[in-house]
Amino acid sequence: MVVPKQYHYVGPVEIKQRVLNSAVCPSVYSKQDLLQRLRELEFEFRPNQSLIVTYVIDTSGFLKITDRHNEHVICASGHNVFSAGEMTFGYHKQDCVIENITNQSTGYCPEPESWHAVQSALNHIGIEHPEYFEPAFHFRRCTHCGQTNLIKDNWFVCAVCENELPKDWNFDK
Repeated sequence: MVVPKQYHYVGPVEIKQRVLNSAVCPSVYSKQDLLQRLRELEFEFRPNQSLIVTYVIDTSGFLKITDRHNEHVICASGHNVFSAGEMTFGYHKQDCVIENITNQSTGYCPEPESWHAVQSALNHIGIEHPEYFEPAFHFRRCTHCGQTNLIKDNWFVCAVCENELPKDWNFDK
C-alpha cells in the first residue's frame, strides 16, 4: 500500500491562529455521518439544490467538511492533510451525490495526485462521486518573491514578480 503524501499548511499564520478558537470539525466515517454533517450545514435534500463545502482528507484518511467560507486549516484543526479543496453536493434520484470536486486550497496547495486519498475516503463512505478533480490545480511558490501561484495553461511564471516558477511542487522547502 502506498502512503499518500502529507501536505502541511502553507498559508498565512494569522489564519492558522484562528484554529485555536474554532470547534473541531468531525471526521466522516459513513454515509449517515455525511448526511448528518450536510444537514448541519443546512443542505436541503431536494432536486436542483446544491451545496459547495470546504473539505480535507485528514491523515487518518477520512473526509472532513465544513462551510465553504471556512479555511481548510480550520477544517483540518491545524493538522497536515492528504488532500484539500472544495466539493459540490447535489441531490439526484432520491440520493445525495457529489457533483464536483477540486483540489483548490491555497492553504495546503495539494497536487492533483492527492486525488487517490480523496477517492479512497469517498469509497469508504460509499457515496457516488466523480472520477477525478475537475478542475485539477497546480500550485507553486515563487522562489524570488514568495508568492503562492495557481498555475494556469502550463504558464510557470509568477503573477506578481514575473520570475519563472519551479516545475515541481515546492512548498516543502
